[in-house]
Amino acid sequence: MKTKDAINQYVQYRENLGGKFKISTFVLKSFAEYVGDEKELADIQSIECKNYLYKKAQKNSKITVYWFNIYNVLNGLFSWALIRNYIKGNPLPIDKPNKPLAFIPYIYSQEELKLIFENSLTYRKRFNIIYPESMRIIFMVTYLLGLRPSETLKLCIADVHLGNENYAVIRLTKFHKSRIVPFNNMVASLLSKHLKWRKENNLPESPKDCLFMTRKKEPVKLSAIQQAFRTVCNKSNIHRNDAMKSDVRIYDLRHTFATNRIISWYKEGKNVQELLPFLSTYLGHCNLDSTSVYISFTDTLLHEASFIFESYINK
Repeated sequence: MKTKDAINQYVQYRENLGGKFKISTFVLKSFAEYVGDEKELADIQSIECKNYLYKKAQKNSKITVYWFNIYNVLNGLFSWALIRNYIKGNPLPIDKPNKPLAFIPYIYSQEELKLIFENSLTYRKRFNIIYPESMRIIFMVTYLLGLRPSETLKLCIADVHLGNENYAVIRLTKFHKSRIVPFNNMVASLLSKHLKWRKENNLPESPKDCLFMTRKKEPVKLSAIQQAFRTVCNKSNIHRNDAMKSDVRIYDLRHTFATNRIISWYKEGKNVQELLPFLSTYLGHCNLDSTSVYISFTDTLLHEASFIFESYINK
């Protein structure tokens, strides 16, 4: 079977499983162009795969995480082909380089969160596009509900339900699924005030309209929020002082939410192991492995965990 035909079949197979598979498709087609579209899949040699990997995912003579991402995409293709006897063996190189250190998210302290929310109202002298009131509640909702920033910006008025049961419907997330995120009365009060504020500022009130809009009555863009968040953190003097190359990010609000939730459970004496599946579902994850990435072992978390362990030993 020709490489391009095998890739087309494999992509169709993955899409039929429910995934969009867009980035992986791009990688596979790039690989096909490199080795030759018309080349038989079974004739691809290990050296060709190795050269492609190092050419595409090596920066300044250093191996990046992207190297392993490409490797996994190609491994999926060859494993699929091997099961169907399209190839006799997996041509990917067995000897892999050392994987770079995993990225460690930044966990904001309560004082830093307070500064971010306060300074979001005054971080600029002039607000041309986005209302400062919208900026503040976008940051707060992202943290308080543990949402991805993109999920916060996709919220429509109809997605927010206030009353006897307070919850938000998060639609078509990263994994192309929807979920319900309940919240407490404090968050309900924030959202209720925001809806009232929207009305006072004559923003569209159709159920399908975005919850967060600009002065031009357009949906707020993710790039604008990311840039504003960096500016707010600069004003608040919040920066990373470790070995990580990137500075603090708005996405770290979600990591902070997950870590603080675990800390609260430890302080309340709850069985964290039993509650982790609930946190995983709340965050919209398909498994606990995805959730574990969000839990950072801060000093506070380690202290609470060790306290529980010490109490168990004493008993």
